Amino acid sequence: MFIFSHAASGYIAGKVISRHKILEKHRQYFIVLVILFSLVPDVDGINSPTVAGHHSIMHTPIFWIVITLFLWIIGGYWNSSKLKMISVGVFSGSMLHLVTDWITARTVGIQWLYPFSTINFHLFPIFPGQGQIPIIEMVQDPYFTFYMENTKLAALEIGINVLVIIILIRNFFIKS
Repeated sequence: MFIFSHAASGYIAGKVISRHKILEKHRQYFIVLVILFSLVPDVDGINSPTVAGHHSIMHTPIFWIVITLFLWIIGGYWNSSKLKMISVGVFSGSMLHLVTDWITARTVGIQWLYPFSTINFHLFPIFPGQGQIPIIEMVQDPYFTFYMENTKLAALEIGINVLVIIILIRNFFIKS
């Protein structure tokens, strides 16, 4: 999934989850947190020479479960509802990233069972050879065309982004 789509899906998830009464007080902060952590797993791409090679430990559930469990425990120890809320935001955003990468995988899947297994899980067939390009070349042809060949994935990505644009425009005019 492309970065804008990760951010858009994070926005939608953050809006939905933040409707919970417990999060009312920090709704906007929580939404930003979910958006941020729907992007953070791709930080490993900064040091990766290829698209297919950027899936490090940050693209495994165990990493994010350990991080959020640590935050949750510290929040409980310090009796900090804000830290617990942060842990929920971190967990929600990072897991959303993994799920959307699993759904839209084109060159490498998600290692859901890591460290017990390094099997890459993916919803549609993957083509690792297509991902042997620098990350910056993702938005150019031939990779972009290859990625968009799966019309279901293309529609999903475009749909998520269009939905967020509609929500933002609606919110702008309702608040004005």
